[in-house]
Amino acid sequence: MPRETDTIITLPTYQKHWIHTRPYGHDIVIWCDTGKTTIQCIWPDRRRSDDGRVQTKESGSKTIKNSKVQIKSNKR
Repeated sequence: MPRETDTIITLPTYQKHWIHTRPYGHDIVIWCDTGKTTIQCIWPDRRRSDDGRVQTKESGSKTIKNSKVQIKSNKR
């Protein structure tokens, strides 16, 4: 089975970035001259409770398996 490699993304028109806390993990939003790109970082085994603390998911909860990278860009 081939080993997965690191991914390097080059954004030559980068302006600013934001990191947002979400119930599933974090969103990293990157603003470039060509639009915004959002990277959703989803925890496979944790969740954020109503008070904002990170907890391990219960054994009966659903987990995401075999997820794939999805790139969504708001090009203008």
